[in-house]
Amino acid sequence: MKIWDAHVHLFPEKLQTAIFQWFSRNNWNIPHTNLKLKEYPEYLRTMGVEGAYLLTYAHKPNMSIELNKWVQDFCRQYAWFIPFACIHPGDHNIEENIRIVLDEWDFAGFKLQLPVQQFAANDPGLNAVYEGAHKRQKPVIIHAGTAPYSQSDPLIGLGHLEDTMNRWPELKVVIPHFGLYEEDTAISLVEKFPNVYLDTSWALGNPKENLPTDYLVYYMEKYPDKFLYGSDFPFIEQTPEEQLRVLLNMGLSKATLSKILYENARRLVHFA
Repeated sequence: MKIWDAHVHLFPEKLQTAIFQWFSRNNWNIPHTNLKLKEYPEYLRTMGVEGAYLLTYAHKPNMSIELNKWVQDFCRQYAWFIPFACIHPGDHNIEENIRIVLDEWDFAGFKLQLPVQQFAANDPGLNAVYEGAHKRQKPVIIHAGTAPYSQSDPLIGLGHLEDTMNRWPELKVVIPHFGLYEEDTAISLVEKFPNVYLDTSWALGNPKENLPTDYLVYYMEKYPDKFLYGSDFPFIEQTPEEQLRVLLNMGLSKATLSKILYENARRLVHFA
């Protein structure tokens, strides 16, 4: 079974520890907080992961270029990791940062974590990011939806992303977490726009969520090219093995499973 994980979060150790502490304060029981940084790639390798998207995010302005340098170095050490750039709408010289990471360093695309960054998906400060990615046909993995946060936050919700997609209908976008808790809107975006994808991260086997399995199976079989397996490792309360067990037991066809587990992720970053 070939596996590409389209949603892995690794950071410099000091920052990773701080993120784990935030989760702990917010009552997340994460089982993999005590590994050394080098042990996270080893863990995924033992599961059979052949390729992985490395995702970071910048929670404040003007930290992204240094964090992206770290990502570049990490992916040189572990060549099977695919680097995605973080960016913050408040970055000084944001257009120059975009040029560096996409043109000079050849990163695969961008990761936006808008609930953390506290920007709506249609904020004008993100226009340069969308324009840069669209021009180069590179994807943006964008956490714009409500899960797992409060649904009352006016800055998050897939309605803001739909507004963005109406402006850039050809933009390549990955919506994490199946788009929960807005599955209907997420599926409507998949159906309306040719380059919108959903990933499975965080949701599969989540002990705190009631995954709408039959609903998702129907659409995964209907649109097998539009779903990517992702774990959200290590920021999850279940194990990646449990996520895979859930996916393998959903009753999906072999052809659809192959696309979700590795083919779609490879193709999105031009490996296929």
